[in-house]
Amino acid sequence: MRKYILSFPIVLAISGAAFALDGSIDGTSKESYERSIKAMADQLSPEDKEVFSKGLINLIVTKYPPAAGAQGFALLQFMPQAIESAHINMAGVTADEIMVRGRELVAASKPISQAVAGSAVADLTACLRKKVTISSPSFEKGDYGFSSEFKVTNNLPYAIAGIWIDYTIKSDNRSVPWAEDNFVQGISGGIEPGETRTLSTRFSLLSRETPTTAKVSMSVRDVADPEKKLVIKPGGGVIGWPEEKSNKGCKL
Repeated sequence: MRKYILSFPIVLAISGAAFALDGSIDGTSKESYERSIKAMADQLSPEDKEVFSKGLINLIVTKYPPAAGAQGFALLQFMPQAIESAHINMAGVTADEIMVRGRELVAASKPISQAVAGSAVADLTACLRKKVTISSPSFEKGDYGFSSEFKVTNNLPYAIAGIWIDYTIKSDNRSVPWAEDNFVQGISGGIEPGETRTLSTRFSLLSRETPTTAKVSMSVRDVADPEKKLVIKPGGGVIGWPEEKSNKGCKL
């Protein structure tokens, strides 16, 4: 999945000594906010730099009120506004809280062992693609770019609240695809076991040269259980969804 890189100056200033952090964020002004963040960051060891950054970024976006209820990549649209008003929404957050959140994120993304994880991911992916099928994806051009409608059938023994899809857009007479990418989509109301629902997505960054005769193919990368926990989650995750991996699994 794509990772949003925070690009404001205070993150670049993070450096320093060992972790037992003091202080909390002063939200009186943007200047006092940045000073308090830097004071926390100056206590950090090099090993804690990334942990602090991860926790800070995550809290900035999740504490932004208009982002409440947003899921997955939808949260990214709030990032510029969240950064702009961070001195208000983050006021009073302690250094320890930031580090705790950062450590949770780091711990959740650590792989077990490359070989074991790779085999487990391959098995789970194969199972999910048999149990959660995507059919009849259309490819249409509208006033605001290209879009697709497709059907998702859930044959798992539990409902799914979201789906992560890999897609390829290709013309029959061309050996190189017009696009290969992936997207995450929350599903309002979910898809219950045995149910089929029609979903849709937009390909907003697709080249204008892409012909309307192109075809889109889709396959399941991962699904989210009713608590929005990803079933495979080999690394990374979806902003706004739980960091813990689902224990629902998949059995053929």
